Amino acid sequence: MEFMKISYSWIKEFVDVKLSPEKLGDRLTMAGLSVASLEEIDGDWVYDIEVMSNRPDWLSARGIAREVAAITNTKFANSRVCEFTGVKKKKINRTTGKRPDNRLTVSVEDTKACPLYYGNLITGVKAAESPAWLIKRLNSVGLRSVNNVVDITNLCLMEYGQPLHAFDFDKLEGGAIIVRRARDGERLILLDGIEKRLSAGLLVIADKKKPVAIAGIMGGQASEVTSKTVNIMLESACFDPVVIRQGARTIGVVSDSSYRFERSVDIPGVRAGLLAATRMICDMCGGTLVVSRQSGMPAQPKKQKIMFDLKEAVDVLSIRVTSREAKNILKRLGFVVKDKKQDVFEVTAPSFRKDVKVAEDLTEEIARSYGYDKIPLTTPEIRPFSMEVSKDQAIERVSRELLVAMGFKEVITYSLTSEENYAKSAIQVPPGINALVNPLSQDYHLLRTTLLPALFECASFNINRNDPNFEIFEIAHIFGEAEETISVGILLSGDKRAEWLKDYRPYTLYDLKGALESLFDELRVKGYVFVKPQPAGASIFCIFINGQMAGSIGVMSEAVKKRWGIKVKKDIFVAEVSLSALARVADLKKVFTPIASTPSISRDISVLTGDVTPYAAIKELIEKRAAGYLKAIALSECYQGKEVPRGSRGLTISLTYGSDTKTLTDAEINLVHSNVLEGLVKELSLTLR
Repeated sequence: MEFMKISYSWIKEFVDVKLSPEKLGDRLTMAGLSVASLEEIDGDWVYDIEVMSNRPDWLSARGIAREVAAITNTKFANSRVCEFTGVKKKKINRTTGKRPDNRLTVSVEDTKACPLYYGNLITGVKAAESPAWLIKRLNSVGLRSVNNVVDITNLCLMEYGQPLHAFDFDKLEGGAIIVRRARDGERLILLDGIEKRLSAGLLVIADKKKPVAIAGIMGGQASEVTSKTVNIMLESACFDPVVIRQGARTIGVVSDSSYRFERSVDIPGVRAGLLAATRMICDMCGGTLVVSRQSGMPAQPKKQKIMFDLKEAVDVLSIRVTSREAKNILKRLGFVVKDKKQDVFEVTAPSFRKDVKVAEDLTEEIARSYGYDKIPLTTPEIRPFSMEVSKDQAIERVSRELLVAMGFKEVITYSLTSEENYAKSAIQVPPGINALVNPLSQDYHLLRTTLLPALFECASFNINRNDPNFEIFEIAHIFGEAEETISVGILLSGDKRAEWLKDYRPYTLYDLKGALESLFDELRVKGYVFVKPQPAGASIFCIFINGQMAGSIGVMSEAVKKRWGIKVKKDIFVAEVSLSALARVADLKKVFTPIASTPSISRDISVLTGDVTPYAAIKELIEKRAAGYLKAIALSECYQGKEVPRGSRGLTISLTYGSDTKTLTDAEINLVHSNVLEGLVKELSLTLR
């Protein structure tokens, strides 16, 4: 937060203020210009005002005075030129005289970094001590007096918000001003006496041979104005805010000038500040303006016209403001207002108000000037509304609620990762991965394409802090080369928590598989299968939905454990599934199923199957063959042992039959059950046991 000092007497030069200094300070604070302090100095009152970064116009006496005029409903004397000094408003004397050796030349090599540069050559200057009023004025705002020439540039800086700099023209080689980039190895002693080594690319002001100032930041000692100075070159310019900000950080120097340039100066103010300073130097220091040079003419920013409906603003603020009052407030703040229809205006913001872009900004301006303290306290009207939730958001919510209900703990990790985390997770960095251009750290410079490295890092963190038993999940966005999707990652570590009458037991792959199946069933996803790759790799199962891969489920390898510093012997199970893929096939409609009014009958099936036949295919066939009668299906047992041939497994499946309209007879159930058995044998080539 920057502060702007301004005296009460200085404000009164622009605005006929009737309020006391204390009351004016209160009004300023209530209008958004927070007065941090108010103190009496040499019979005058000085305000220290907090300035927000989006209001560089407040970094000038004229900007503060304009606000005072608006909130006190008084006229702002914008045309005033240094009347306090008693200086006459005489015409500046212009001649075509030449210096004995050369005339002033100005050139700009980087017009993007410096779109506008003015240079005024003023001769016959007598640099001496400033008058008492000027010294007092500068002291009141925290600036020390140097000499009358420098003090005038500082006074205009504080009044107009436009930084100026005066060079001793006789110390400029070849009478030239060149705005260019520094060359590596160049050095410059600044006005504060500190020598700086200039890096290549730093914007500088130079003469024919050397840099004489760092553009927009600070001048050099070699060309400063002293008591021996006779001829000066007065600079006023517009520099690119980013260039100045980078330059100030590079050399470690922040000045009143750089602070203003970093926040963008007002283009019309570049010339206005120069003319005011030139007039004062000619009048107070005996100078004569010999020549004025200009380089560049920045494109005038397109004036944005804002349609402003006063009725909408009044509804928002709950205050009574007439059309005339609203227009007066905006005009006093520098806006151009045109009537369009009743209580609707076309408003054009002034060049120094780049922060005003929409009608709501104008509503705020009226509220500030009217007074925040005058806005009545009202209970806001609460109107019922329904917010439409997208299918992706609904899938995300249902998935999160289900996993939490199942005992999982949610983790939230960074969306940024690194090549190192991919390597530790045995995952190849995909080509085209999105990387930050200017990352804060190389540990966080890639947009992740998978949640697994983050889950592995969480597992390592917990296990190495003596917490080996946990179940976690994360629902977050992952980023492909051209699209962003949502995934859910799940990780099980150690032992399953003990339940009533049950002891701890190690997690198995089926615990994780069962959690995913519960999720799929909750989302009413059909057509999913768990397929074991051949040969089996790091992923024990790949998850396919309608033939498209949607995720994977597997065991963390010992090599990956070692890279992450995990030293437990028990298996760690992990899965990742695309919720975006689930959203394409999920059915979130709530369907009420009444309680059965007729009894159901259970039958078991024992079959012998090979490893290549997934249970999902068996389940799908049973549901198809017993359609209309099957109420429930469950895998009761999976057996591999002496009684089962090598490469095969025995499955016991429990089926529950029933009807919503009648009680099924044994004959009807036998018919349906036989149809199921026939399909298992003929279509899947299973052996009944």
